[in-house]
Amino acid sequence: MPGFGALFGRARFSLRAGGFSLASMTPTVPEREVVRHSHDEAHFVLVTRGTYITTARGAATVCDPPVLVFNPPGTTHRDRFLSKDGSFLTIAIADATLRQAAEALPLPEPAVLLGREAVSLAERLVGLGDGADADPALVPTALIVESLCFELLGEASRGSAFPRGSAPGWLKRAVERLEDANRDDALSLTALAAEIGVHPVHLTRTFRRHFRMTPGEYLRRCRVERAAALLAGSRTPLSEVALASGFCDQSHLSRAFRRAYRMTPGEYRGSRSSR
Repeated sequence: MPGFGALFGRARFSLRAGGFSLASMTPTVPEREVVRHSHDEAHFVLVTRGTYITTARGAATVCDPPVLVFNPPGTTHRDRFLSKDGSFLTIAIADATLRQAAEALPLPEPAVLLGREAVSLAERLVGLGDGADADPALVPTALIVESLCFELLGEASRGSAFPRGSAPGWLKRAVERLEDANRDDALSLTALAAEIGVHPVHLTRTFRRHFRMTPGEYLRRCRVERAAALLAGSRTPLSEVALASGFCDQSHLSRAFRRAYRMTPGEYRGSRSSR
């Protein structure tokens, strides 16, 4: 990240209170141009309008608002909007403030989707910011903003189903291997486990612990996202998109794509063209 509180998008309003930086934003980067990137700081993202794709634990492949994600420091992902017709609130957390919270709260290590109570708290912050934007005299006090933000961190702690501790280094290697896999890879669970040096049972249990899915489901998600990027950025025939994305054929792609995006590859391409 280029600086504290700086995220991709155009800010409609922003404010700071203690160790928190809030901004109401609209996306500015087309979906197909969003690359895998990292965030140094912990932050919340509340999606208030638009369809959002996130790999946060507990989230569907495609999410409709309201969506609230907590991203711990060092999060690397390709979370993005399907179109620039969206809006979101970001809440960046200074390192010192996060360390202070972590003394009392078991904060989640992987990115995690938060529930309705946390969403309600974040929506109150949107309302505070909207009021300040309309009338500078209504700028909320730092105490109100900090209180709500610390409550959000409490909800993130409750949303963490797993104990504290970083993911093992080999898990990152497994994820990278799945993301780079192509159609010709004879990739089995046993082969993947042997490649990274762990037992297959340990691999599957740890993978589900951190991602709430199997390695096979993660591989399918990666291939569907790859297909979506090709569909949005080219007129390549669907049969070729299927092969380039790692699917056996067009029908295999269509089944997986409909399950993830709730539309066929052709319908998705048409919706992207119309936008």
